[in-house]
Amino acid sequence: MNAQEREKKLIQIRNNRDLSCLDIVSIDDLSIEDIHLILEIAEEMKKSGTEKLSLLKGKTIVNAFYENSTRTKMSFEMAGKHLGADTINMSGSSSSVKKGESLIDTTETISAYGAQAIVMRSNYSGIPFQMAKNVSCPVLNAGDGTHEHPSQALLDVKTIIDHHGSIEGKIITIVGDILHSRVFGSLARILKKMGGKIRVACPKTFVPENMEEVFHAQHFTNIEQAVNNADVVYVLRVQEERGSKGFIPSLREYSKTFGITNERLSLADENAILMHPGPVIRDIDMHSALVNLDERSKILEQVENGMAIRAALQWLVVDRKDGKKKEFVEL
Repeated sequence: MNAQEREKKLIQIRNNRDLSCLDIVSIDDLSIEDIHLILEIAEEMKKSGTEKLSLLKGKTIVNAFYENSTRTKMSFEMAGKHLGADTINMSGSSSSVKKGESLIDTTETISAYGAQAIVMRSNYSGIPFQMAKNVSCPVLNAGDGTHEHPSQALLDVKTIIDHHGSIEGKIITIVGDILHSRVFGSLARILKKMGGKIRVACPKTFVPENMEEVFHAQHFTNIEQAVNNADVVYVLRVQEERGSKGFIPSLREYSKTFGITNERLSLADENAILMHPGPVIRDIDMHSALVNLDERSKILEQVENGMAIRAALQWLVVDRKDGKKKEFVEL
């Protein structure tokens, strides 16, 4: 299938459907129908591989990353270029924010230049939400503080569905630094929407307030009980850059109690998969041999699915069939 045929197939799959939201700053913005639309398009995007498409030719997408990133930044940039868009990368170290300019003023400037979308990553929770209210173009949250990381959750559910067929009724055990994790913030929301059963394994100091009530998650301090018969073992790193090291005696002690080994993983369902959003801290989060040498590991598949999901998101928010535009709300 050539590029023109692939584009035609994508347009047929979309069938003039649009997302119910104009920005994606939280999983809460998305309906179940939105999620299924994104997953359908992402599956076809994945089949196109590195083939260049022209679905966003002539459009400009700005990647405003005010926090370090490898996978998310590269996949958003590559996905935009894959669709034919012009992508511009900004970082905190190269912007006027270093001179004292507010993020709102910086983002308004980007919007005034005529960008069709802004992909934003910040170490402060809530920044993409504030930006979305202050600019006329769509804003995609690429991770904000300890709040959310919507595109990561979407690529994660695609990875689970690719293997298990659905989320409904599946037991997903999330192990690690729940309190400081924006990945957990989005993953728990989407799993709850899609009928997954959430288990959490971590020290009590890593449990967010009201987690069990809000996300219907069951907390375990015993890792063996938490992974028993699980369909997915999803591992998060201890986020030292957000002060989490002070919540545990030491990384070594944490790893002894909660690190994923082959023995612990073998307690999960025989068809279970192992996942991690990266970067993996080898032999702390999990045994090094499990990362990419074990057939149960889907970590590299998550990376591959990330490109497809982010391409789908950019196409859907930039090229709206209903012609809706955001109302400008000055803060």
